[in-house]
Amino acid sequence: MVTLRAVSTNGLRALFDGLTSGRLTWPLSSFSLQLEGLPASLSGLAHLDRAALITVVAAVLAERAAAPRPAELVWTGPDQRASSARDTAVVLTELFERARNQVLLAGFAFDHADQVLRPLWEARKRGVEVRLFVDATAAAAFQTSAWPFGPPLPEVFVFQPPAGVFASLHAKCVVVDQRWCFVTSANFTNRGQSRNIEVGVLVDDAELAVRISAQFQPGPSFLSVS
Repeated sequence: MVTLRAVSTNGLRALFDGLTSGRLTWPLSSFSLQLEGLPASLSGLAHLDRAALITVVAAVLAERAAAPRPAELVWTGPDQRASSARDTAVVLTELFERARNQVLLAGFAFDHADQVLRPLWEARKRGVEVRLFVDATAAAAFQTSAWPFGPPLPEVFVFQPPAGVFASLHAKCVVVDQRWCFVTSANFTNRGQSRNIEVGVLVDDAELAVRISAQFQPGPSFLSVS
């Protein structure tokens, strides 16, 4: 039995576009589907006529748009044609532009980050509270290399391990408005956002947002340098 449940939203959009534009021949064939980067198994839907299948696909897309998406795959680097992943730099910019109240960002490296963090500075200018938790290696030159914009400045906290313990703040995550959580392998650098192979997850989950934020609090482990 053929089901649309296993087809990604981007795949459904490609199927809809192929059907409505006429690029997909009718009846559906494995070859034409593969040319569009779609699963060949969808040829099993050929028992429907074209108009009926368009209606079904449109309904599924509308249902997915209305339903909360628990998680989205986020990716930096070469991508597959039919991938459902979203681009890391695009997701990060959208999160900063979406922010209305608070942004928490934790990261290890910020070299050449002026373009990466410019949308966050714009959010700060809108009055958004911005707290950055950074590793000690990034703290010294942060305001010159990663935040050269000047005021308004974010609150910056540096990870301070116990005496004699060699450790670093290696987490890379963003929490926006205590709702959206982005956890990624990508540093907040030009290379991490646009060239490396990096993978992350974007989640719309207020409970998780609160729990991640609770892990990053000013105190003995995180000292203010702002």
